[in-house]
Amino acid sequence: MIRSPMYLRPGNLYKDFDVMRYKVEKVSGFPKESYVNTGRKVKGVLAEASSNQSEQVKHRFDQSQHSLTHTLVADGRSGVRKGDHLVHGERGFLVLVVDDASSLGISDIIYLEERNDIK
Repeated sequence: MIRSPMYLRPGNLYKDFDVMRYKVEKVSGFPKESYVNTGRKVKGVLAEASSNQSEQVKHRFDQSQHSLTHTLVADGRSGVRKGDHLVHGERGFLVLVVDDASSLGISDIIYLEERNDIK
């Protein structure tokens, strides 16, 4: 019997995300909050975070207390920071934490919360 070492569905391959940065402007004397496209893209593999107890410790979040929904393993140093918004098609994700997994800039693990209210 021939066994494949892993099974990759076509939808689970690398995806490009647009990086949006939070900005506050003064318009007519009042603050206007918005997300502005930085023109940069992040390429990575998106995975849904599980609510399994061992996975909670692995992702450094207790999901009963935090809103972690997805993780993104980015190729290379991503340059995103906490509070940025990543957009892929119609889906949007708020960056909770960015972790340089190897401390060498080889890849970043980005912890995300999927949001429908931020455009």
